[in-house]
Amino acid sequence: MKILYLPLVTIAAGLLFSAGQSATRTASPAYPEHLTGAFTGGFGEQTCRSCHFDYELNPAGGQLSVTGIPETIDRGERIEIQLRLTRDQMGRAGFQLAARYEDGIQAGSFDISESNRIILTPSAPDSLEYVQHSSAGSKPLGDGRTSWTVNWKAPERITGNVVFNVVANAANGDQSEFGDFIYAREIRVQPQKGAR
Repeated sequence: MKILYLPLVTIAAGLLFSAGQSATRTASPAYPEHLTGAFTGGFGEQTCRSCHFDYELNPAGGQLSVTGIPETIDRGERIEIQLRLTRDQMGRAGFQLAARYEDGIQAGSFDISESNRIILTPSAPDSLEYVQHSSAGSKPLGDGRTSWTVNWKAPERITGNVVFNVVANAANGDQSEFGDFIYAREIRVQPQKGAR
């Protein structure tokens, strides 16, 4: 009996340890708080599909729409960009947005001072600005829909076309890389005549 008792104690201890590890993993921060780096899909960057890979990019059944970006921009012009993401049974959602010249250099600047739903990505490469959802901003605003508003200011001297790259994740909210839908858009804007 004593010979069998020790293995049973060992197995029970192992199960308790595993349960503790699972509880620790479950209590860890959600994916939206972990997004660091560049995932816009532009300029050779990956999209969120690098981790959330179940479905093809821009799958049917949902949509990422971008409004507020004009066809041409003037020096110092301020625009309000509205991102809208829709998908049935969306439990969480996120996005990342960048604005660059065609050579990859930062174009203009983002202003996020008036929203608690968006933040600038920490540790962005090459002094580029990546704006994205905050933890609070990952909560959908309604059944199967959410949106974010971002302010962008054009530079005082525009040196070429501006490329906006945006990616969004319509996630199921289970804090895993599975069952999530990724959407991406690229919008190119020309400077107005005399704006260079």
